[in-house]
Amino acid sequence: MQERREEAVSATARWTAAVRAHESGLPDALFTDPYAADLAGEEGFRLLERYGNPGVKEFIAVRTRYLDEVAAEASGQVVLLAAGLDTRTARSPWRSGVVVYEVDRPALLEAKDKELAGLGARHGCERRTVPADLTGDWPSALRTAGWDPGAPTLWIAEGLLFYLPEREARALVTKVAELSAPGDVLAGDLLSHQSMISEFSREGLRRLTEDGCPWLFGTDRPEEFLAECGWRPVEVKCPGEPGASFGRWPWEPLPREVEGFPRNFLFTARR
Repeated sequence: MQERREEAVSATARWTAAVRAHESGLPDALFTDPYAADLAGEEGFRLLERYGNPGVKEFIAVRTRYLDEVAAEASGQVVLLAAGLDTRTARSPWRSGVVVYEVDRPALLEAKDKELAGLGARHGCERRTVPADLTGDWPSALRTAGWDPGAPTLWIAEGLLFYLPEREARALVTKVAELSAPGDVLAGDLLSHQSMISEFSREGLRRLTEDGCPWLFGTDRPEEFLAECGWRPVEVKCPGEPGASFGRWPWEPLPREVEGFPRNFLFTARR
């Protein structure tokens, strides 16, 4: 079962790369990822067809752009938690001197490095890989890679927390807070609890569960979740709201007090 889950997480990274490839080909693309199509491969595009319910492509495009903009303001250190097949180090502008640490499973990082090298990718920052499982002693591996707890750090948890059981999601976000200095930033995304039970999500959830990578955690109170884990929310936005639309989100966002509908949240929080 563990082996199947490991394979499924890699598959998740590939179909997310397929979405980035799709967005990159649009005339009004929110970003351009020249490596995404190769990293996705045939499997990634096949899975995109399987999981591509209405709103999926749009949300991942908006999420990517939102976090691109957060990362563009970073100085010092950036830590990508479960970096997957993200290629920000090669496709995005960075401030001078930024060091980006990519934390993920050793096999995934090794395969990604080989693919990027074969594509001739050139990184716009100092990139350091951290082969570690987030359920293990990844902080030690991060320190070994050179991460300095005294230097400013931006942590990015993109497309990660809803794949973890709530206890593990809370433990991870709390651990990041414990590692952080005052002023450090955490940015990422969360699902609402309604996304876990809504009829609108049912078919997509069924397919994800069949493939061994179910959504496991959602919260309708993201600000409370972040605060309970040691973070001060700076902003929490739903796609379509100002600063979280970029002209890509096709629907009007519903007020938060309207219950019974699935939602995604994009957040930035400070230690």
